[in-house]
Parts: sequence; C-alpha cells; structure tokens
Amino acid sequence: MKNRISKTAAIAAALLFLPACSGYQGIAAVHREVDARDNLPADVRNANPDQPSNFRLLVEDAGVKYFAAESEDFTKACIAVYPVDEPDQWSIGCSDGITKDREIVTVGHVGQPTAKLVTTGFDTRALEDSGWKKIHDNVLIGRM
Repeated sequence: MKNRISKTAAIAAALLFLPACSGYQGIAAVHREVDARDNLPADVRNANPDQPSNFRLLVEDAGVKYFAAESEDFTKACIAVYPVDEPDQWSIGCSDGITKDREIVTVGHVGQPTAKLVTTGFDTRALEDSGWKKIHDNVLIGRM
C-alpha cells in the first residue's frame, strides 16, 4: 500500500512538472534580479495598472533605453522605450494572451525608432530580412 501511494505521488509530481517544461517560459532577460539600472524614469509609467510593472533594462542603443516587463504567468508583457536626450518622447506598449514564441508588441513615437518586443527564442530572421535591426534577443528596431 505504501509503495502504491509513493508511485501515485511520483506520477502526480511528474505530471505537474511536465506542463512547466513544455510551456512558454517567458522573456529570459526579465528573470534576473532587479538593480538600479532597471529603474524607469519617473515620468515613464503605464496607464493601465493591470499590466506588468517589473521592468528590466534590456539594452541601450543610440541613446535610447529599452525596458521590458512581464506578468508572473508570462501571459502579459510590455516594452518601454526611453530616449535619454528626448525624455518627453518615451513610449510604452503592452500585449496579453502570450502563450508561445511570437512578436509581442510594437511601439513608436514620432522622431524615435519603432521598437518591437519579441519572446525569447522567437525566430527574427524574417523581420531582420525585412529591415528590422536586432539590438537584443528580445528587441528589434525599425526606422523612424
């Protein structure tokens, strides 16, 4: 009887672990510990409190900082774009319903590059072939 309970418990644990292994695991760069460089400037904020707010700085390119955040269940993600020399031209965009590798959201502001947030592991070759420049595993930029 004790052996049967142990086997049942082991099978149940394996079944619980299996979806976590095979499902979408989020944006890898957002999983690191937060530090001072991750602080969004005070004037950059998401108007929707239901969207993720755990931003991490992903990359800085040509004087523009690109931040990303995602929900704990990986189904919502946001990108914040902050041009250091033009702080009033920041932009932020979010998307939800993320369940697999894909383009998440594209944001832009007049005078700034358009930015695209993609999931970790998403194949960006077609985007790059069409003119997008990959500046981070999760960020591509387009023309102004």
